[in-house]
Amino acid sequence: MKPIPRFPSFGLQRRQLLGGVLAASAVQFTSWGRAAPAAADSASFMALSQYLTARDDLNPRLGARLQAALQALDPRFGPQASALWQWITNGQVALAQLNARLQAEQPDLAALPGQVMQAWYLGIAGSGTRTRVVAYEFALNAQTVADKLKPPTYSYGLYGSWTRNPTTFNLQRLPVHG
Repeated sequence: MKPIPRFPSFGLQRRQLLGGVLAASAVQFTSWGRAAPAAADSASFMALSQYLTARDDLNPRLGARLQAALQALDPRFGPQASALWQWITNGQVALAQLNARLQAEQPDLAALPGQVMQAWYLGIAGSGTRTRVVAYEFALNAQTVADKLKPPTYSYGLYGSWTRNPTTFNLQRLPVHG
């Protein structure tokens, strides 16, 4: 007669299982708690970007990537961008007066508009050895002139040729004679 198969005993006790469930719940609630400020920072970043670029057709997915790159370079970027947007909306600061008023009233936030504009128009976050390229052909400098000019590329085909799948080859193994 064959023995009845049994599940392996892992030595897991009820208190360990409950502890694991509680730990997983705590992690989940902690990540939800951080999602609200992140969403607020994202909304502020996009509103600030639309204000600075005077464009309402900015790509939110690209904006999220730009914001993530800027945030990776400086962890204070998100809260500072939110504070800048709050200051602009509360003070009803006109774009033409932004730089002068920032220098006079909020000098600690004065560098942010340049960082945001560089990210959107050049697709680059940071400078020097800390530079991150986030966008190239989707940066605003390329989109602004896209009706007449195409950004240069390292591809030696036609413009946009790198977006098509490469030609398939039927490669076969050759026997090795030793």
